[in-house]
Amino acid sequence: MLDYHRPTTQARPVLPEGGTDTHPRCLEMAEAMRELFAVGGGVRFADLIRAGFTSAEIVEFKEDAGKLATELSTRHVSIRPDLMADIIEKARQAMPNRLPLPRDTTETQALVIAWGKYCAARAALIVDPWSSQRERCLTVLSAYLDKLPIFPTARKAVLAAVDETLPRVTQ
Repeated sequence: MLDYHRPTTQARPVLPEGGTDTHPRCLEMAEAMRELFAVGGGVRFADLIRAGFTSAEIVEFKEDAGKLATELSTRHVSIRPDLMADIIEKARQAMPNRLPLPRDTTETQALVIAWGKYCAARAALIVDPWSSQRERCLTVLSAYLDKLPIFPTARKAVLAAVDETLPRVTQ
């Protein structure tokens, strides 16, 4: 018996093998769901029909496409470590909730407490500027910087930069 194949101009769909890949129509539905959700705040069956999906495709892929759309819509953000300029700027601003954390440093309770002491000393200097407050502010900042994994030259550079911005006290 002869095996006769008729040539066709229609492209055959590329289907995933082994169940590990996501079906192309599922990917299309996930993208459509993301767009529909962004525009209207929800995705209904009728919306997917208007987007060009059949009832069978919706029944088959809706759950997987919804999970995929959620995964694609979620942005994974990681905080980059502070560079030298960031450490100097944060030390100049002295905000309790923005402590400088260089690379290989995790936020611990000891660091938060040490940074809070520096911020309190900096605020006290602004409220009541006198020479002892200024020295105390630099000493407390130095104690915080000692807990960070930075080189002594970098530590001195931060202290010098902050020293320039502290109010000068003349008595």
